[in-house]
Amino acid sequence: METNDQQIRNEASSPTANVKLKEQQYANADKFKARIHLHAAFSTNPYPWPCWVLDQIEPAAQSPQILELGCGNGLLWMVNADRIPADWKLTLSDFSQGMLDSARHNLQNIDKPIQFEVIDAGHIDYSDHSFDIIIANHMLYHLPNRVQALLEIHRILKPGGIFYASTIGLNNMAEMKLLLREFDADSDYERMLGNIESHFSLDNGAEQLQQVFEAVQLRRYDNSLRITDPEAILNYVLSYNGMEADTRVLAPEKTELFKAFIEEKISRQGSISITIDSGLFISTSALS
Repeated sequence: METNDQQIRNEASSPTANVKLKEQQYANADKFKARIHLHAAFSTNPYPWPCWVLDQIEPAAQSPQILELGCGNGLLWMVNADRIPADWKLTLSDFSQGMLDSARHNLQNIDKPIQFEVIDAGHIDYSDHSFDIIIANHMLYHLPNRVQALLEIHRILKPGGIFYASTIGLNNMAEMKLLLREFDADSDYERMLGNIESHFSLDNGAEQLQQVFEAVQLRRYDNSLRITDPEAILNYVLSYNGMEADTRVLAPEKTELFKAFIEEKISRQGSISITIDSGLFISTSALS
């Protein structure tokens, strides 16, 4: 496929480094862990998301060079520590040094050759055709300049290389949106989550990927949440404060009122059910 790189690059004029997001959300792994806990503790699918993601990764080459962009706290590899093939050569990266430090700490006892690097996905300091596989797990929607990042990813993939990009769909956490709207009509949660969905979702991601990649397919992960712990919901909601500049999902002074609101719901219903709409795009680079 011939791509007019210059034309596409001209569409991508905003800076890639989202400084406020790094400072407010991903300076360390604390807020990230609150969101991970909600899914890990209350998922109705007994097969964990990180295991499902690894199942989708099918290297065509021996001793593949693998790069993860936005590795967070290293969850994908923590959960799959015993399943990582011995010949895989992993480079884990994040744009936040704090998150990368957390990943390095969490994976320190894994007897695998893993490199850790701070990388801005829009300006990747690797030569062309460096990796067989690149993974972006729930991170592309954070990038203000996705086109530039996708061009960089395509550039450093080897011919025939594969890019795995997971994200959410428009129905993700639909009931949580309703809960926040019922509790506080002024909450920024629904608008903020809507912005994430509009940036890069299961519903619009293929169109964006097809600007750069030759073949794109989508696989969905079947799951929902059944939550019985009000504290887990509270911590999840609070973790989104500051996800976008000048947004507040839950005002600190309303914390106890919101917790009581959730406790009453769970006491009356037994649990709170939440739709999960997530999946993975698999994009392939041309062989020549």
